Amino acid sequence: MPRNEKTVQIRTKHGLFTVAIWHDIRDKAYLVKGVGLPDVVTFGKTLVEAKRMAADALELYCDCTLRDGKLIVDDNRHIVGKLPKSNVLSLA
Repeated sequence: MPRNEKTVQIRTKHGLFTVAIWHDIRDKAYLVKGVGLPDVVTFGKTLVEAKRMAADALELYCDCTLRDGKLIVDDNRHIVGKLPKSNVLSLA
């Protein structure tokens, strides 16, 4: 069944991220999936709730990613996080 999907940008404390939102008639809910972060999936009974849940899910995903020592690049190409210190010695 084709879905009438639209993309929306969600601002979080970690940056700006795009999500796809569509209404599922069977579930009577708005479903959300991250475009650049496909592991981010959530829903809401209303469009406003779905957007709020998307912001929460994105922030939680980013918090966990940063805690694991990885970097995050948002839709504006801003990098969040720090690279681990290198053990390579400079010979200069």
